[in-house]
Amino acid sequence: MSHPGDQKPLGDVERPLFRLYVNCQLPGVSPEQLYQEYDFNYEQLAMIAGCSIPTMTRWMTQNRQPHALKEVYSRRLGEFYFLLHHYQEIPPDIWDVICPLPPRLRAILYPPKQP
Repeated sequence: MSHPGDQKPLGDVERPLFRLYVNCQLPGVSPEQLYQEYDFNYEQLAMIAGCSIPTMTRWMTQNRQPHALKEVYSRRLGEFYFLLHHYQEIPPDIWDVICPLPPRLRAILYPPKQP
């Protein structure tokens, strides 16, 4: 497969970042764990995992784990679980780059420090 001439080659920074990302293993999180720890419904769990509501319903009620994309769904659940437990460690200016926080949400996640 040929690449267009304007693509950047993977350099000294991109290669290790690529390896780090594809080999990064967040702790496995099942939808049951999130369901037991938080008040999520199946629709919300499906949105987090990126699967359909019927898929999540089968996963939760019939213990029928998805075959094709289970790793993708599990990774998304793990990323969200990590976010739930570590969001305050993410500087607000990083949020502005990846997912800008509206002022109301910023005030909830990062309340002003009291003197």
